[in-house]
Amino acid sequence: MTARLISHIRVDGLFGLYTYSVPETGELANAAILYGDNGVGKSTILRLVFHLLSAAHDRGHRGALYRTEFDRLEVSLASGIKLTARVIERNPSKLLLLEVLDGDKRLAIWDYRPRDENRFLEAEAMYLEIDERGQHVVRRRTASPRRKEFEGIPRGEQAYLDALKAHVPTLFILNADRRLDSDSVADPSDEVELRRTMQYGEPKRINELVVRSREIALSQALSAASRWISRKAVLGTNQGSMNVHSVYGDVLRRLVSPNKKAAPVPTTGSGADLLKQLAHIDSKSSEHARYELATHLPTNDFRKALSGRSTSKSTLAAELLQPYIKSVEGRLEAVEPIYQLIDRFVTIVNSLLSDKTISFKLSQGFSIQNRLGVPLKPAQLSSGEQQLLLLFCYVLTARDTPTVFMIDEPEISLNIKWQRQLVQSLLDITQGASIQFVFASHSMELLAQHRSRVVKLVSKP
Repeated sequence: MTARLISHIRVDGLFGLYTYSVPETGELANAAILYGDNGVGKSTILRLVFHLLSAAHDRGHRGALYRTEFDRLEVSLASGIKLTARVIERNPSKLLLLEVLDGDKRLAIWDYRPRDENRFLEAEAMYLEIDERGQHVVRRRTASPRRKEFEGIPRGEQAYLDALKAHVPTLFILNADRRLDSDSVADPSDEVELRRTMQYGEPKRINELVVRSREIALSQALSAASRWISRKAVLGTNQGSMNVHSVYGDVLRRLVSPNKKAAPVPTTGSGADLLKQLAHIDSKSSEHARYELATHLPTNDFRKALSGRSTSKSTLAAELLQPYIKSVEGRLEAVEPIYQLIDRFVTIVNSLLSDKTISFKLSQGFSIQNRLGVPLKPAQLSSGEQQLLLLFCYVLTARDTPTVFMIDEPEISLNIKWQRQLVQSLLDITQGASIQFVFASHSMELLAQHRSRVVKLVSKP
């Protein structure tokens, strides 16, 4: 497992009832499925872990932890970093101690109470007293002394958040209400269009606001995925240009200084090998052109020149073609990784959709059509289709950094076929990336397909 991903979760006194070690032995897999009866805390565990590991200061993460009933929460990462939250006071008001640890070393601590609670306690700490002159004066009760064990450790909000940002993976959570939350994603309810909708009272029903929020979220996700692919394509193109530069630089050095020792020019082999390489360039450039990553380069004329009867002309043609072939191969190889990602993404999504297809063009981004070729907007997709595309788009763009996706009841809005294919499809899209999935599910279809990944919640005494 890659270093920053989650290896173990422990929660003591959840709801005052349950204590869990997840898993009881070993480490969490790259796709783990939490299973247990209704009401035993599966969804709450996902939310607690999400809030504990998220570093944004303005999204209510610490407040959500504070409002949930538990004694201690501990999340261990494969890197050895451990994040904890534990209740150290309950009277006169609850106090959470938040810590970031590296082995036995504390990297940061934060004694957390909501600001309103702190102001209340500060007011309560003031009292009237009569001094030696008989005058009423305002006194402050002495604050609790800091424990010696915490001396010299960075403490407070900023120190704690800085430590989180330095050591934790990126977190996403897809709640049972199908809302995707992450510090790295803009809240669709902040969109101008939705704000105007809420301000002017149209639509009037809250359900319509939720639906519109989902549509905006999917549009954001499709745009984010398109931009991410474009950046990767530019990087590949730049690398391809460097490859071409290197090939022709070496050719030029040999022409200018033929007697000087230089690195050997990679040969492309015999005439038969050249023909195979040209056919490969023709085929591969056609594939890349499907997504506008390259221009299709037909090579029929080149292959005819190599197949001519005149040996001297064929030899000359081969010599001329060798640097060309190496340069084109260099360009195609540089963008091949992003081509593979796009093609895998499009193929997997289309294998799940019915009577609809998704396509991608570098100049246009993603687009969706029905089987008659009529373009579709995100609002015209079913809730299940919106959910799948939203999740898959952010999974695609998460490849650059260690990321954990926490998905509550993924079976909601998904048919049986999709439930059976979901986990493997996500793993296929994230192949080779540092991405982990933690699900909470009751779906027998999903559980039966991935028994080795199931972690049953069993409360400890």
